[in-house]
Amino acid sequence: MTKEIAVPALMLSVFLLAGASSAQGASPGAVTLYGVIDIGMEYLNNAGRSGGGLLRMHSGGTSTSNIGFKGSEDLGGGMQSFFQLESGFQADTGERSDPHSFFNRQANVGLSGAYGKVLAGRSESTTGDFSVNDPIMGNNYSWSGASTHMRGDRRDGTLGRISNLVKYEGSFGSYRIGGSYGLGEAAGSHTSDARYSAGLQYLGSSVTGVLTFDRENSNRIFPGYDRASNIQVSGSYAQPLVKFFAGYRRHAKHAATASKDLRSDFVWIGASYPLSQATTVSAAIYHVDLRNDPRGNNGNPTMYAGRIRYAMSARTSLYLVGAYAVVKNSQPVAVSHSARTHAENGVQVGINMGVTHRF
Repeated sequence: MTKEIAVPALMLSVFLLAGASSAQGASPGAVTLYGVIDIGMEYLNNAGRSGGGLLRMHSGGTSTSNIGFKGSEDLGGGMQSFFQLESGFQADTGERSDPHSFFNRQANVGLSGAYGKVLAGRSESTTGDFSVNDPIMGNNYSWSGASTHMRGDRRDGTLGRISNLVKYEGSFGSYRIGGSYGLGEAAGSHTSDARYSAGLQYLGSSVTGVLTFDRENSNRIFPGYDRASNIQVSGSYAQPLVKFFAGYRRHAKHAATASKDLRSDFVWIGASYPLSQATTVSAAIYHVDLRNDPRGNNGNPTMYAGRIRYAMSARTSLYLVGAYAVVKNSQPVAVSHSARTHAENGVQVGINMGVTHRF
């Protein structure tokens, strides 16, 4: 049996056995199969080095397509054990998002109780868990997760998923706190290749706020730099009809042999407005100020994005999203996350129409 067949077969067998065990009463725990399928038709102008228009079927226009298992067991005394296994995939081709890892999104086990939960394995960093104050938040046409206007190792994004992770999260009244640490597992050094983050979130009736910090130690981040860090603050304010969003992030790649730290200051503002019970309109502006790039990529890119979402049901929604990105000096810029579709002349327009189904 090949690896491509064996891994999915094993995954399905685990789910069936867990379900059978639960049905027979052998275990008080419960296992849930869940997932998201998001696929759309996208058009980009000035795409790639040829600069031509691109029409493609695109997976993950607003949410990453994924499938996963999660379960929990009551241990008594207010304690629970839990696990989660989750794999991302491309809905247009059926391929795994990461060909080198099957459970590339979540693979963890943990304990929870009155004072929060602790897990170990692979999961989102605390920054990834807490950064939610963006009306267009998604894989494409939003820069709050990763600065997609830049290619390759110059993408100034926040710390995402971490392997070899220990993470804590707890909620106390209106506040949520968390911290995560990913072991670098480098012989002779406890700090090499380590990744860590911390966050504080306030959830009020009309006002929310998030403050996060993350850091990644690696001499592979960018030539001449040995670590990267982010300080990010964002918030939202809900009125009876309109909800406003704003955020700021300072990213720095810290110099090891280079003369200066590589910096970017990123801001965004936006709003969402419900046209009806089922239809919501959202818009946002993203702007980045780049500094000290030894390659001279110090343009200040800006992107304007808008989205209409129509909820057909609690599980299925249609969306139409578009964006216009521009940067001076004809440097590469992009509205999406694909490194091969950057506009080389500094201007790009994208539009994506699709459907999201959750199960």
